Order: sequence, then C-alpha cells, then structure tokens
Amino acid sequence: MPITKIVMMIAAIVLSACISAPVELSKTAEDDYKKALQYMENENYPNAVLFLEKFSAKYPYSQYATNAELLRLKAAYLDGQYVLSETLGLRFIDAHPDHKDRVYAQFTVAMSYYKQSSSAELDQQFSHKSRDAFLELNQQFPNNAYVADIEKYLNILTNRVAEHELIVGKFYFEKKLYVAALNRLLLIKNQYANANIIDESLYYLVASYAALEQQDLAKETKAILKREHPQSPWLVKAKNL
Repeated sequence: MPITKIVMMIAAIVLSACISAPVELSKTAEDDYKKALQYMENENYPNAVLFLEKFSAKYPYSQYATNAELLRLKAAYLDGQYVLSETLGLRFIDAHPDHKDRVYAQFTVAMSYYKQSSSAELDQQFSHKSRDAFLELNQQFPNNAYVADIEKYLNILTNRVAEHELIVGKFYFEKKLYVAALNRLLLIKNQYANANIIDESLYYLVASYAALEQQDLAKETKAILKREHPQSPWLVKAKNL
C-alpha cells in the first residue's frame, strides 16, 4: 500500500477517535468551562460543540453560562455547522439584546448565511438573507468592528444576486417573454446599480423595451448606459438596436 494512503488512513483514524472521544462533565462549572476552552484551543470544534451543549444544560445559571453560549456559537461556526451557528446566533441575540458581544453574534449569523449561499446560477435564498443581515448590522451599529469585512461581503453578494437576476432575465428575453425579462432587469437597475454586470443588464433592458416598442423608455435607458458606462461594449450593441 502506498505511503500516502497509509498516512491518510492513520489521520482519519486519529480524527475519528478525537471526535468520538467522550465529552463528560466534571463537578464544577469552572472546571468544565476551562475544559471547553481547551477543546477550542486544540481546535477540536466538534467535541467543543457537544461539550458546551451539555454544559449549558447542566449550568444554565452559572457565571459562565453566557460565555459558554458564545463559545458554542463560535465552535459551531468554525466546525462548519452553519445551520447550528445560525440558530445559536439568533437565539443569543434574542436572549441577550443588550450584550456587548451581540455584534459578534449578528456578524456570525450573517456569515453563517453567507457560507450557505450558492453561486449565481442557483437559488439565492441565503445570499439575500446574508446581505440583509449585513445591512441590518451596519444600520444598527454603523461603527462596528466588522465594517471592512462587511463591505467586502456585501460587494460579493450584490454582484452574485444581480448576476442571478440577469441570468433569469436573459432567459426570459431569449424566450421572448419581454415583460418577465423587464421585471428582473428593472430589479437590477433599481436595487443593484453598483453590480459589475449593470451595463449588460441595461443593454437587455433597452432591448426589452425596444422589443415591446416602448421607444421612449428604450432611449432613456440607453442614455443612462451611455452616461454611466461610456466605454462598455454593451453600449455599442445598444446603439445597433
């Protein structure tokens, strides 16, 4: 058997043993909280999640209870259990609306949605949830510590959902369902004007108006395309309509 396969088998056995190791509580909340911290330090997130679940059930009113909730939220997220981290984050926000770490919980919820979001070709349910959660966080806490990260993720999400709408809009356009195409294309124009594909969507908006013989709206949209994207190849195509 090749050495690489042997190494992989050993690693899998070690990882399996680590995850399946019993996560028993001791007699005090302090000792158990320290054990939970040790799991986190060792990056043993699966056991940390299980252990902290037991911890919260046994010590719901201890001085470590709230920190344990946050620790479990972090462990679930780092372990890739995004449905659980989303649930735990929302539960923490609801139970501790004025807690100093509420912003962290809200950011983790938004990131949990983000991690569950799909490429532009697929359904954008979680992209919308993530985008809304980031926007809400910035609105509630405009000076939060995650502003730079949120801006980056909002840019990615805006481009993704806009591209999805364009894909659907083009599908309708090619099927000559111009009213349906307009609904999608106008959504991009009105809500995602900063998306990377805005010039292409404006072109299809012009083409849809032209196909419906709404020449004034076609000219108006073409003027926007010319003013805001004068170097776009889609402007050349729009002129040829």
